[in-house]
Amino acid sequence: MSLQRAINPSAEYAHARKQALQWQVVLWSGEVTAAEQQSFEEWLTASDVHQQAWREIGVMQQKLQLVPERAVSLLKDKTYSAKRRRLLQMLGLAAVSTATVPIVRNSESWQTLAADYRTYTGQQEKIVLADGSQLMMNTATSVDIAYGEHERRLILRQGEIYISTAADESRPLLVQTRHGTAQALGTQFNVRLKPHETRVAVHQGQVKLRSENGLHSLLIASGKQAGFSNDAVTTLTANSNESAWLEGRLVAEQMRLGAFLDELSRYRSGVIRYDHTVANMVVSGVFPLLDTDKVLQSLLQALPLRIDYFSRYWVTVHAT
Repeated sequence: MSLQRAINPSAEYAHARKQALQWQVVLWSGEVTAAEQQSFEEWLTASDVHQQAWREIGVMQQKLQLVPERAVSLLKDKTYSAKRRRLLQMLGLAAVSTATVPIVRNSESWQTLAADYRTYTGQQEKIVLADGSQLMMNTATSVDIAYGEHERRLILRQGEIYISTAADESRPLLVQTRHGTAQALGTQFNVRLKPHETRVAVHQGQVKLRSENGLHSLLIASGKQAGFSNDAVTTLTANSNESAWLEGRLVAEQMRLGAFLDELSRYRSGVIRYDHTVANMVVSGVFPLLDTDKVLQSLLQALPLRIDYFSRYWVTVHAT
């Protein structure tokens, strides 16, 4: 059963993105009223399209290193309206430069929004497919289902999935990403789409990876993981807590704090920012994904940190 879709997802998303830019300027003003804060939170939670737009604005800001302090200094001026318009222009141009193309039917953004099944930030969902295969979707994930006469194909547009495949000798099950395909061979396995590669961890059976250009392939056995990109397949390694999310856990074993915060941000609406000093600290432990605020507070007990909440959706972690 597919999720209901808006009549025009591209127009809805474009409007949400414009609203997200406007809200960011309001939050950066440094003079947010309680009513404005409540209105923003109501807007953000009203739609997963709003959350998607807000996440992309955060990603754009990280790429540009456009920090709140700079925005506040721009807005704290007698000619507030003019400065506000200037900041909106800056953000609008940045959004266009990072996206480079409008959101159209064939674009990655549109396909992500229009996918058959989707989860929003922090949500996980279990789906039983038509053949009996079980699909677990992690946070912020989009999947299209393309079952045909000769094959069963899942197209992972965004995020991470765990699959327990049902037997069907006449129709192989494949997971496709922009980096290539993973073919299940009687399998339970995890697939995570990252910016530059797709990671696959096998828990039962085997999975065959094939790069997008078709020149590289690799067979992964149970207990192993590997990655593939458009033109390469990486070396096999042992599974390392790749599926801890299924139990609501984030496991860190001598992990750089920057990488840890990046992982945590996948489960939290908004932005977590940090500097190079914080990024190079090391953290270990098992953390609950259902309460990211609790995780952030637990870091204060283990590391010399200070956490500033610019809003519920903008957190900055500093070294003390």
